[in-house]
Amino acid sequence: MIRLTGADGEHAVVHDLGGSGPPLLLTHGNSLNTGMWATVVPHLQNGFHCWGLDFRGHGSARTQHDDMSVERSHFVDEVLAATDALGGGPLLAAGHSLGASSLVLAELAQPGTYQGLWLYEPLLAPAGSSRPDIDHPLVQASRRRRIDFSTVDEAYERFVSKLPFSACEPAAVRASVELGTYSLGDGAVRLSCSGDTEGRIYVTGRPIDYTKLSTVRCPAVVARGGSLAAKRNDIPPKLAQPIAEALGNGRLKTFTELGHFGPMENGEAIAQDIRAHLEPLIAA
Repeated sequence: MIRLTGADGEHAVVHDLGGSGPPLLLTHGNSLNTGMWATVVPHLQNGFHCWGLDFRGHGSARTQHDDMSVERSHFVDEVLAATDALGGGPLLAAGHSLGASSLVLAELAQPGTYQGLWLYEPLLAPAGSSRPDIDHPLVQASRRRRIDFSTVDEAYERFVSKLPFSACEPAAVRASVELGTYSLGDGAVRLSCSGDTEGRIYVTGRPIDYTKLSTVRCPAVVARGGSLAAKRNDIPPKLAQPIAEALGNGRLKTFTELGHFGPMENGEAIAQDIRAHLEPLIAA
C-alpha cells in the first residue's frame, strides 16, 4: 500500500492488486473505493499489474477532518501522484464516474500522462450546465445516508438489499463495504466516506468547455450503461456520447444491460472490454 500525501496534508492510498504485465491504474466513483473493482481485477491480472487508488476520504484514505477540502482539483492531483508513484507516464488507466473524470482532467492538465484510458460514465458536465447545490435531491440523499453499523455484515446486508447495489455482484459490494469501513470497537464499523463528504463532492463539480477535450489524444473508450432499471440519475449515460465525441481519440461503448455501477454489476464483461481496448496499445 502506498500513501500519497497532498499539499494540504490530506492523503490518498494506492493498493497493489497484483497481476503480471504493465501497470494499470484503477480509479473509483464518489463514495466508493478500490473494492468496487473486486470482480473485474481477477480477469485482468494475467495481462496487467493492477493498482487501485482510494481518493481522499474514501476506503483506506479516510480523513479525521470534517472540513476536508473536496475540490475536484485534489482528485486530479491524487491521480497524477498515483501515476508518478507507479513510475510515471505514459500509463494505462481505467476509471468509474468521479475516477473516470479525474483521469480525463489529469490528461488534460498533463498531456501524455496516459497511453490509453477506459472510462465508465465520467462526470464532466458541459459549459453552461448548472452545478448541483446543497438542496439538490442527490446531495440531500447522500447527506441522509446511514454511516454507522453494528457489524460489517450488517453494513453489507444494508447495501446489497436495495438499489443500486442489489443489481451488483455481491462480491463487489462486499469488497467495497469491507474496504470502505473502519472499526469503532466491539465489532461496530463506520463508513470511511460520510454522506456529507459524498454530498460535498457532488456540489464541487464544475462544468467544462468540451472543446478543450480535443487535446486529450490518447485512445479512450467512454463506456456507459443502457439499463434504466436501477437508474435514478440518467445524466451520466447521457454525457457519455458527447464526451466521447469531444475527446481527441474517443470511442463510445454501451453496455445495454448495465447501469451506472457497471463495473460492479458484471466484472467479467467490463474486464473483457478493458482488455480489448488496452492490450493492442501494449503491443503497439
